[in-house]
Amino acid sequence: MKIKHSFLILFCSIVFSCFSQTNRKENTINFKIKGTGSPVVVFESGLGENLEGWKQVQDSISKITTTISYDRLGLGKSSKTEKARTIDNLVTELNSFLEDNKIKEPYILVGHSLGGFIVRKFQNSYPEKVKGLVLVDPSHEKLMESILATKSKEEAKMMTNGMNGFYANQPIAIQNEFKELPNMQKELKTIDFPKDIPITLLASYQVPPPPFKPEDVKIKKELFNNWIEDRPKAKLISTVKSGHYIHYSEPTIVINAIIEMIKNVKNK
Repeated sequence: MKIKHSFLILFCSIVFSCFSQTNRKENTINFKIKGTGSPVVVFESGLGENLEGWKQVQDSISKITTTISYDRLGLGKSSKTEKARTIDNLVTELNSFLEDNKIKEPYILVGHSLGGFIVRKFQNSYPEKVKGLVLVDPSHEKLMESILATKSKEEAKMMTNGMNGFYANQPIAIQNEFKELPNMQKELKTIDFPKDIPITLLASYQVPPPPFKPEDVKIKKELFNNWIEDRPKAKLISTVKSGHYIHYSEPTIVINAIIEMIKNVKNK
């Protein structure tokens, strides 16, 4: 799944440690809370991923502050849901989960891939709660359309059909998140990249497997650079040693970025 998910790259001291759940049986969320202190670091996974992907990073960060990772409804050990996986529903569910479990702000949100959409939308909806963002090779709302615009009709069709075919064979919960991607991209186009809070953007510029090409990475670089342009509180750290899953291949980069963000927030 990790390798195949790379195809999505251009598309888009510890006081306690426990696994717990929300109290509402119809919306049971599996989560891991570890560490103590403020600000609270909240980890948001990529499309179809569960909280286990953050284990190494969370274990390190929990030594200095409170950390939360969780399975979105329908994924991992969380309960199933009939609600559409719209960006509004995902953000509302995250906010309800944090409030129900009395996890007090301020938050630093760490989002990977699709999780980048979620944390950006959360910050836009609840700006008073979020003091910083760390985006780990996040999805960009204009990336895939920009790439497809450079392809022939045959190439564009092959890429689109390949993506659709892959997700058509995934569990229904993953399919439900995937089918909302176009609407998420449309929604995120209406949201400005934040200017008033510190943001660290971690980008993989490794060329992914075919049918992607080096020129596709150039498009990604341009879009990411546009994000941080004229935003003095934003910084970009890139790597070519990792693919889409930087927190697996080079966890130290992610850990150091979060530690720096925590210090930044505390010093305000």
